[in-house]
Amino acid sequence: MKKTYYESLYILDVDALEEDEQNNLLMCGSQNWDYYFHVNSEQANIETFSNVSIVEFENIDDFKKFVNSNQIIDYSIEHDNQMVLVYGKD
Repeated sequence: MKKTYYESLYILDVDALEEDEQNNLLMCGSQNWDYYFHVNSEQANIETFSNVSIVEFENIDDFKKFVNSNQIIDYSIEHDNQMVLVYGKD
């Protein structure tokens, strides 16, 4: 499990972004198809989350246990490893 903390993450409309901005995608949410970025784009900013972490799992069973036993904002199974977006550092 790998956890990365962000003071702010932004949900952006990926279609409104410039190509170089699209390279900043951190996670695509499978739960709601939101696109999470750590770089703010003024013309496309939909929503901001503060004090959040992305937790990345290599093991699908660990991912499922975490999702079932924690309050999460979103999850992703669209990347190489499963990811979960949660509030807080710890």
